[in-house]
Amino acid sequence: MKDVWEDWKLYERLVARLMADQLSTEFCVTPNASIRGAITGIKRQIDVLIEARHDTDNTRRIIVDAKRRKRKIDVKDVETFRGMMEDVGATHGYLVCPYGHTPAAEKRAQTAVSIRLLPLDRLEDFDPRTWPRCSRPRCRNGRVFWDGYPEVSLGLLALDGTPTRRAFVHHVGKCDCCGVFHVFCATCCQILCVPEDDDTDIGHQCACRLPWFWLASIEEDERGAQSAELHLVMGLGDVRTVNRRSLSTA
Repeated sequence: MKDVWEDWKLYERLVARLMADQLSTEFCVTPNASIRGAITGIKRQIDVLIEARHDTDNTRRIIVDAKRRKRKIDVKDVETFRGMMEDVGATHGYLVCPYGHTPAAEKRAQTAVSIRLLPLDRLEDFDPRTWPRCSRPRCRNGRVFWDGYPEVSLGLLALDGTPTRRAFVHHVGKCDCCGVFHVFCATCCQILCVPEDDDTDIGHQCACRLPWFWLASIEEDERGAQSAELHLVMGLGDVRTVNRRSLSTA
């Protein structure tokens, strides 16, 4: 069966990829996210969600709307977007489009919204169908979106007894359809699927069998908002949160 992607979906994934490549490592990026609005109480689809990576902190939440259309962004688009920002608690937002914006839209955006131009010709060399397929059995169409590259250092002894350290690089990300976390070990080239909703899960190790493992969980902040978090567990008391995504459940 041919893997065909809609034009809007390709544009959204390109925006997500560019955002992930340009942002500081303290932020994580989730394409095709879903958040329940605090005001409306309904699930809001977010083209690209940007959040703090290492802790359950939603005070720096940023959302991105990728508008692949044949006209300029107008003031109504900005007003609708600002309404969604308020509903999901975003501190800043980006409207990305291929054909620019009207002067009124720029005035309405002010400091809370940034409007960015991304021409359609940037899609020519972009093909997310080359991304790994989601490993979750019940997810048929998802692709793994890598948005973090944690490095783990391990102290070793050389043959002559000289102490040294070796770095092990990993890619962490999530499915762009179901959102489940994935980890790629650059040493053994194995991809692990790490679900956060498995109560029997005791951790995942790649074929290297080094002294750490990966575990996902659902955490809750002081306001009751839930997020899925991917943890690197190095030992007793040494747990690093390396990726996260907000959940749409209240």
